Amino acid sequence: MSISRFPAYLRLLGERTPFESPSTAPAASAVTETDPATGVATRDALLDGLEAMGRIAPRAPLSFLVVKVAGLGHCDGEDQLRGIAARIRELTRGTDIVGRFTGTTFGIALQGTGVTAAGAVAARMTHHLNRMAELSPSICITVSAATGTGINAETLPTAAMDTYEPCCG
Repeated sequence: MSISRFPAYLRLLGERTPFESPSTAPAASAVTETDPATGVATRDALLDGLEAMGRIAPRAPLSFLVVKVAGLGHCDGEDQLRGIAARIRELTRGTDIVGRFTGTTFGIALQGTGVTAAGAVAARMTHHLNRMAELSPSICITVSAATGTGINAETLPTAAMDTYEPCCG
């Protein structure tokens, strides 16, 4: 029996619980579908990864961040999104899953991250993303977060979108 290290807890491999089987419990960091325009996970892959995190540790802290990009131009919008996606990947941990949630919105699943840490990550993301030198001055980026435990994985994206407040400046 081997031991695998995940943030905030250890899990024994080889032991199966009723909600987990080898085919339904993929590694949370194994994202197979990538958005070709930005290089991050697709919406489906992001949500599948979030659900996998919830199944692996139903009682562990779990957070979901929504990064909303406003003010994109028609000409260079995809280039701007690609740069923002790259910067988000730089600002996240290897165990986090970054994906394109909607056209101009990214989602980030943060495994083992509670309320205080999620707030700190959201503030740090907002600070760094809005200060990217290559962004057009008209672009405004806001970050909202929802936290819970793995058992709440399905509701976190909706909760994070509900907390979104369109304000910049």
